[in-house]
Amino acid sequence: MNTFSLVVLVVVALADGSQAPEPRAQAPAAAQGAKAPASLPEPRWQGLPGWLGFATVKPDVEQSRAYWTPRHPKAQVVLFTDMWKSVPEGTKVRLVSSAGPGEGTYLGTSDESYGCDGNTATFAGFSSAKPLPEGPVWVLPPGDSEGLESLPVKEVPANSLGAPLPKGKKAASKELRAYEAGGLGFLLTKTGKLRGQLTVLLGGKKVGTDSMSKGEMEGSERSPLNLYDKDEVGVPRPEAAFQLGKEGPVVVVLGTRRYEGHLFTVAVRRGDKAELLNQDSEAPYFCAF
Repeated sequence: MNTFSLVVLVVVALADGSQAPEPRAQAPAAAQGAKAPASLPEPRWQGLPGWLGFATVKPDVEQSRAYWTPRHPKAQVVLFTDMWKSVPEGTKVRLVSSAGPGEGTYLGTSDESYGCDGNTATFAGFSSAKPLPEGPVWVLPPGDSEGLESLPVKEVPANSLGAPLPKGKKAASKELRAYEAGGLGFLLTKTGKLRGQLTVLLGGKKVGTDSMSKGEMEGSERSPLNLYDKDEVGVPRPEAAFQLGKEGPVVVVLGTRRYEGHLFTVAVRRGDKAELLNQDSEAPYFCAF
């Protein structure tokens, strides 16, 4: 069973009663083709090989690209987990970040400062054979890296996704925002003062949806949901996209700011089929703000 430090994998309950997806307490058996070597923990996401990690910065870096970027004295990549404790240090892994594929080495598991008020998180740390840009990093068991690559994430006009716009919405409206990543389209639609919807599209056809909510929290500002504010609470955006090998799936990592941390979910494309895995998540607790 996954055991995390108090600051990791907290379900964030919003003041309006909505909830972030609840993280799994225990990773289920992986689907065929996604099983880790016997010496490694089971894959984190149902049916996907590997684990979602994050590039780090040094503890003395004054400002990072994203507030949620982990800091670590030695590791260039970390996983929010203690499930690697029994894995021998020096174990080799494959990494793929927004800079492309690379090789990594497991350094061990430790508790490090994360967030505010002296909070800590348990990290499994990895070195990287080359510098990594901040952001999501997919960690995979050792093996062939053919076809392992980073894919572009780009913002696009809302009317370019091949699907009709929501009723009453115009393409130039600030109540719509759209992205393409990994062969998928992501349409954000504002539906109320504090609410909206994420629609995932493949070839113009809807393959998944999720509601989004800014909610309210005591002491927070109360302005309407703004899809174009990079620091807005409750708005999911594609953070990175990866092809997990020549025969592997495409994964798109979506990040959503919450009042107490950041929520990461995954959309998956396998050829002409796709799905949004919005029932599972990584939700590092950072700090109430």
